[in-house]
Amino acid sequence: MYIFVIVILSILVLFLFQFGLYLLIGYSSWHFAMSRKSKLKKGIELSSKLKRTDIEKEYFKDFEKLNIVTQDNLKLFGFYKNNNCDKLAIIVHGYGGSHFDMYNQTKLFERKDYDTLVVDLRAHGESEGDMLTMGKYESQDLLSWIDFMLSMKNYKIALYGISMGASSILLTISDKKAKNIILAIEDCGFDNANREFSYIFSKSKIKRKLIYNLFYSYTKKVKNIDLKQIDIAKSLKSCSKPILFIHGDKDNFVPTEMVFTLFDSVNEKNRELYIAKDATHGNAFEINPNLYRQRVYSFLNKYGM
Repeated sequence: MYIFVIVILSILVLFLFQFGLYLLIGYSSWHFAMSRKSKLKKGIELSSKLKRTDIEKEYFKDFEKLNIVTQDNLKLFGFYKNNNCDKLAIIVHGYGGSHFDMYNQTKLFERKDYDTLVVDLRAHGESEGDMLTMGKYESQDLLSWIDFMLSMKNYKIALYGISMGASSILLTISDKKAKNIILAIEDCGFDNANREFSYIFSKSKIKRKLIYNLFYSYTKKVKNIDLKQIDIAKSLKSCSKPILFIHGDKDNFVPTEMVFTLFDSVNEKNRELYIAKDATHGNAFEINPNLYRQRVYSFLNKYGM
């Protein structure tokens, strides 16, 4: 009887140890990648702030600050400029970014007299939220922004997004509930959240496969976010709207190959592709602004936008 109790207690202690280790590593890796205070995200935020100029800071002071409340009760902020146009560009930053990072892209649309709305995604910038969801809820938030803006004016809408913002707008344009969206322009978006994080974690030197498996399991079971189900390429198969895909050929954060998966998911009459030579992640505009502008404007003009 005594030995039996020892065995049972040993098994229980081992189980509790393994469960505790699972929670510790799962939480730590999730916190590193997907929380508002993520070290990965904070590093990108710091880099963006260091690059920010006084021109970019001053530019958005002329924008009206708007807000919506999400279904999960988060207050999100967007920055709106009315240029008295019936066309609206909704512009979405990437992972670790904010509306300040979208200065060049916002100017692109403003030069064509668009009204512009530049949003701060949940858990970014001035918007509330403790975690990001790689497009799962961000795409739904964008639907709410669209409804809000259409209550102001019957806009024809162009979506523009970069990095995680790009993947978010692709999920939005693929949603049957989306209204008045004419087209989308995405720059360096990922094709599947699981594939993207697998790639990021593959750069780690410490038991990367084990750590990733624990991260994936924790995110799915505890945070109720199945990264495999955030499948942008699959969602695009039901999309009939025109999309311009942009990606740098030297991207080492979202592999360039992902844009071809996205591109191939769309009917050939509704897609265009621009591979920016020598561009890394998110800097295709900076590498060749004239060519970038030309490709974007050509695409907009083609569809009467």
